[in-house]
Amino acid sequence: MLGSKVSMDARYFSHFINYGVHFAVESTGVPQLTAPQVEGYYLPVPSLPEQRAIATVLSDVDELIGSLEALIVKKRAIKRAAMQELLTGRTRLPGFGGEWEMMEISGFVQIRGRKTSPDVVGDDTPCVELEHIGQGNGRLTGHGTAGETSSIKYRYEPHDILFGRLRPYLRKWWHAHGRGVCSTEIWPLVVDRSKADSGFVYALVQTDRFLDAAATSYGTHMPRADWNVVAGVEFPLPPLTEQQAIAAVLADMDDELAALERQLAKTRAMKQGMMQELLTGRVRLSLPPPKQPESGEARNA
Repeated sequence: MLGSKVSMDARYFSHFINYGVHFAVESTGVPQLTAPQVEGYYLPVPSLPEQRAIATVLSDVDELIGSLEALIVKKRAIKRAAMQELLTGRTRLPGFGGEWEMMEISGFVQIRGRKTSPDVVGDDTPCVELEHIGQGNGRLTGHGTAGETSSIKYRYEPHDILFGRLRPYLRKWWHAHGRGVCSTEIWPLVVDRSKADSGFVYALVQTDRFLDAAATSYGTHMPRADWNVVAGVEFPLPPLTEQQAIAAVLADMDDELAALERQLAKTRAMKQGMMQELLTGRVRLSLPPPKQPESGEARNA
């Protein structure tokens, strides 16, 4: 609880409220936070100069987080524009020319239909469920193991593209780098590598053309993409060497985005650690000594 004579820096107060106070909201018909609840909380209050110093440090980190978030949004937009140009042939990479062939996706991609029971693979075999695949970013956030499940799964192999067929509007895809099993709500797409590069196809499944076809689904409460619809969608397909070159450019963009996202996560974690230390007084900032009056000022005083 603050006394009436305590000076408080607004930025310090904002940081503390957002981090250090967890209000117990009354669980009534309409949950609410009451003034008596707020008045019962105590805040550690350093001197006003120290409050301002702490607020400045944390605000600087907030600015860094904001700049990283804005840069990630910009890089995602750049990648999307690059995909629209490179995957349609409107822009060609240096050294490539000639016509592209229009081909139905079923001409170079199939679902790997090898279903298996988890008890016939090793217990430590990676098991990917829908919740393990990030939404719209192609990131694998984790995985289980075959030993933790008993339901029938699909097998997947290196270079397969896993696409979430359940609620396809969630935009879940992942480019596999190893072997494992996955939910049957995920398509393990196997690429005919004599016709197409898996990295190029991985980019194709992220396009509006593929996603619009996948959205033509069946089921209302639990819509699922229909391969019979998706299989007939045509894509422009360049020669294999050009596919590989395009895939490499887009993979570099993905790597840059992933590095920025890791940096953003580390910066957010760093801020949490700084708040734990600075807002509790466990770590104190070194403040400049107060300005001493000059000799003339002292005599005039």
